[in-house]
Amino acid sequence: MSVTVGIVTLGAANRRSIDSALTRAGAATRFIDDPFAVGACDALVLPGVANFGYVAEELDRTGMRAALIEAITFGIPLLGICVGFQLLFESSDEAPGARGLGIFEGAVRRLCTPRVPHMGWNRVDPQNGAIEAGWAYFANAYAPGADVRDAIAITRDGEDCFTSAAARGNVLGMQFHPERSSAYGARLLAAFVRSAEVAYAR
Repeated sequence: MSVTVGIVTLGAANRRSIDSALTRAGAATRFIDDPFAVGACDALVLPGVANFGYVAEELDRTGMRAALIEAITFGIPLLGICVGFQLLFESSDEAPGARGLGIFEGAVRRLCTPRVPHMGWNRVDPQNGAIEAGWAYFANAYAPGADVRDAIAITRDGEDCFTSAAARGNVLGMQFHPERSSAYGARLLAAFVRSAEVAYAR
């Protein structure tokens, strides 16, 4: 039986491509914008091609912030992608005063890469073996710095270096877009679905 992955739909523009990629990875999916639907999911994805402040406001307006934190505390696996990853931090330079979920410590900063936004393919370099190395597709003007305590991968562009993936407990975040990262991204999403299956079986 496939695990059900809930894709949080709070203004994220890339939800359809994530839905297709998760389906190929073997998951059953559903779009959710109601906090009462969170508990019916075996895993969650917080996507984002959006503004940090807008999505943070939507988390509060819909009641989804409390629901997601409760789900994480309960042990439900959660994957944050792009701005969804950034929202796992405390704050962002993109929207001063807006609150992230605070799962990871620190703030998201504007990049100092040769071109901003940082667009296209770049290398993901593992920090502790928790993720495989590979080439992934990025589309971001902001990212957490390279000194994040929970970082599991970093990416370099010019003289700038930032965290491209982080993990803590049942929470995983990726600054790049696995749904657009060919075979590399497909393997990472398949691994996330497998981790949800393991968590569901407990």
